[in-house]
Amino acid sequence: MSYTSGLRKFKERPVHVTCPACNHRADQKAGKLRKDAVLECPSCGLLFLPSECWCIGG
Repeated sequence: MSYTSGLRKFKERPVHVTCPACNHRADQKAGKLRKDAVLECPSCGLLFLPSECWCIGG
């Protein structure tokens, strides 16, 4: 495995994120969380930022 493919797998690994409104757990890519991109809950449709959420990773 090359260095760049290892970084790509690290960026695209799944991270458990819990919706602050409905407590639904979903997997999001780690790269989206690092960039603080807007996340959408697949259950209720709430849009939220990872920086506003206390429930990432647990």
